[in-house]
Amino acid sequence: MIQKPTEWVDDFSEAWAREYPDAEDTSGLLLIALLARLSVLIDSFQQETLAPLELMPSDYAVLAALRRAGPPYELAPSQLYSALERSSGGMTKMLKRLEGLELVQRVDDPEDRRSILVRLTRTGRAVEESAFKAFLSNTHELLEAASSSELVAIDDAMRSLLGIIERHFYR
Repeated sequence: MIQKPTEWVDDFSEAWAREYPDAEDTSGLLLIALLARLSVLIDSFQQETLAPLELMPSDYAVLAALRRAGPPYELAPSQLYSALERSSGGMTKMLKRLEGLELVQRVDDPEDRRSILVRLTRTGRAVEESAFKAFLSNTHELLEAASSSELVAIDDAMRSLLGIIERHFYR
């Protein structure tokens, strides 16, 4: 028998109740399981959206951060790894890949000759724009079954949950 996509949630919950009958409340754990499943699905969505552009989600994260910085679309590497919550070494690896694809370039910082900035190239800007448009289109398609009021309620709930979880990690 084929399960409906969300029936696993009930199965999950029932299995916990059976295996851990003394557990008082597993609703928080179930919520984390739901979020983990959403994370897997969102990762797949991002990969499918970016595959035609031969980008990985981490590539797009850098390009989008540079684009959001506004003209001349440049940031210090430290600003990038802080904004994207990556390690310095991880960011260096990502930037080398993007430089090899000619999507970003390192330029001297005019305010501090000892430092460099990462700048979105003309090609990088075009690729970022294509990715943005693909994300926008695919997101509309993905969420077309939801009503406006459902989307507002989901947005409110997700922002609230994000605040709760962030408070734990950013005390």
